[in-house]
Amino acid sequence: MDLVDKIERSRFLGREFLVWLWFESERLEGVLPLPSGEACELWLEEQLTLVADMEKAESKLKAGAPSATPEAKEALRQGKLPTKAKMRISRGPQSWSFLFDADSLAVAGVKIPALITEETDEKFYERMQLVEDLEAMIGGLYERFLEVRTSERWAQEADAVRAWVEA
Repeated sequence: MDLVDKIERSRFLGREFLVWLWFESERLEGVLPLPSGEACELWLEEQLTLVADMEKAESKLKAGAPSATPEAKEALRQGKLPTKAKMRISRGPQSWSFLFDADSLAVAGVKIPALITEETDEKFYERMQLVEDLEAMIGGLYERFLEVRTSERWAQEADAVRAWVEA
């Protein structure tokens, strides 16, 4: 099996991760624990794209909170999974927004919190630190997801997600 086949066979994980983030953010009212013991706030906002595997039809929802629309839940009920979502993560007073691509687990269009540093050289390092902080939070959330996804708890979690979709 070559690399492309491996990527295609595991593509579902990113989509399941995005559904799980959506579920967790609603279930926990936006406050998600990180493996480090800290917590972050996470919301899906402005843009959500859902796709069915067997069909080429996709649902693109754009609103202030597209994940809260009846169309979003209906798309999930029809078997569509999110492939892209505009997200906001906050930790303390800092807030990042970005577009998350579930198929590649990539982020794009990252807006970082306001910089504190005045020095030109220091601004670069502060920006890099803020991007690394975002990467660490997303990595921590993915770690939590994989912990649940690969454990015996997954059946129970999947039932809870299904009940949430049907509600």
